[in-house]
Amino acid sequence: MSRCSQKTFTIWGIAGSLIMGLAMAIPALAQQPAGPPPQREPLLTPEDRAAMAQVYWHRVQVTLGLNDVQVADIHTLIDTQRTATRADVQSLIAARKQLQAQLDQASPDSAAIQEAATRVKELQAKLFDSRLQTQLAVRAKLSPDQWQQWRALQKGRGYQWARPGGFGAGAR
Repeated sequence: MSRCSQKTFTIWGIAGSLIMGLAMAIPALAQQPAGPPPQREPLLTPEDRAAMAQVYWHRVQVTLGLNDVQVADIHTLIDTQRTATRADVQSLIAARKQLQAQLDQASPDSAAIQEAATRVKELQAKLFDSRLQTQLAVRAKLSPDQWQQWRALQKGRGYQWARPGGFGAGAR
């Protein structure tokens, strides 16, 4: 076979394989049940999360040169803030969904959209204030050098306090 016909044969062979693969996959896709996908098991167990937290806090303690009291105080501050704001985070998620639903309507109601947007802004401001108060409380527990090291650790994790104009690890 000539070199040109070998290339043609190879290209048609690959194309044929792709077409056969798609032809075999289509019936399998058509048999997928309708409705929401089944719930998956979480990747991490509570024990895994506790072990990861212990490793993280040990790393923070060593890196910043914290004593055991500082670690316990900061850990308690952050856990308390997380627990206190959990309901507000859930409310913010619901408010954002409501706003999106209002925006997606065929004939949107401007007043309802403004009301939903105001609710989102109020919840965002409340959560921002809570994060700020937590950061100030953490800062009060640290020396100036430890605070700078703490900020450097946060930058490495992508927290909202580490990036100008950012609002969290998911901000783009």
